Amino acid sequence: MIKQIVYLIRISIGVTIISLALNFFLLPHNIASAGVGAIGHLLEVHFTFNSSYTVWLINLLMLLLTYLLLDKQLFSKIFLGSLLFPVYLSFIPTNQLLLSYTASLIIGSSLFSLGVFYLYKFNSSNGGVTIPPIIIEKYFKIPSHLGLLLTNLIIVFLNFYILSPIDGLFATLSILIITFSMQLFTTIDNRLVNKKVSKNYVKD
Repeated sequence: MIKQIVYLIRISIGVTIISLALNFFLLPHNIASAGVGAIGHLLEVHFTFNSSYTVWLINLLMLLLTYLLLDKQLFSKIFLGSLLFPVYLSFIPTNQLLLSYTASLIIGSSLFSLGVFYLYKFNSSNGGVTIPPIIIEKYFKIPSHLGLLLTNLIIVFLNFYILSPIDGLFATLSILIITFSMQLFTTIDNRLVNKKVSKNYVKD
């Protein structure tokens, strides 16, 4: 029971970080680059759909596809984060924290990648666009990083089409920052883990 509560808290922290990145930094400036939250925002701008409902719909669809097409272990890993993310996204109000577009772009993109990384650390995810690349890799033998690139290209295209070419370029820049930040967090984490292992080895 205690382990389950701790796990819930950890997933909530990761989902909160992602939601803050979107609602405080990226989306108030129309920077729609980050996953399913960005898709929800773009569709709300274009069709006036409520973005929370769009995120719900996409995440539920991805959960269903994961259950049917992938393994049940992955389904259990993404289940909680996929359900909590739309709740937190709608609960945390959209509020422009910084007037600076550039600062919001950098901080929001970095914060988003930190939340995603944090969830990955505990074998979880906020669902959405992380699932199609895995399905594509399994059934079409296309590496997941290429599938993720395809997903990002779709998001960039939507920015060009729904918002403007400038917004599309900034969405591309945001995606690059997210990718770089993820690699940076992973490198730092690996070094910390290796350092900890080395210390334990010396003690033994």
